[in-house]
Amino acid sequence: MLTYKPNELMSSTDIAKNFGSVLAKLASHEVAKIGVLKNNKLDFVIMRNDEIDQLVQQEIKRLKFEEDKKFVASQVQKLKNNEAVFYSLDELEKRLNNEA
Repeated sequence: MLTYKPNELMSSTDIAKNFGSVLAKLASHEVAKIGVLKNNKLDFVIMRNDEIDQLVQQEIKRLKFEEDKKFVASQVQKLKNNEAVFYSLDELEKRLNNEA
């Protein structure tokens, strides 16, 4: 969850009145994001496109890491339970060629 500094929160009315200065703050990296408040509740977030891309990439990396972690845990469990199957390089090559 994102956290906000006081200068990153604005009412929707203030944003509408000062839209140019809001964009200038974002463009100059004075703030990373602006939380738009409607009835004193966070309703929207305005961010630079590159900041959004960065957040998306971070989330993708996190999800891939979690997926890899689960896969490794399942493989470790197979090893512990003596359920793992081992192949020689020749056997593996034959299996891969048969699947292609």
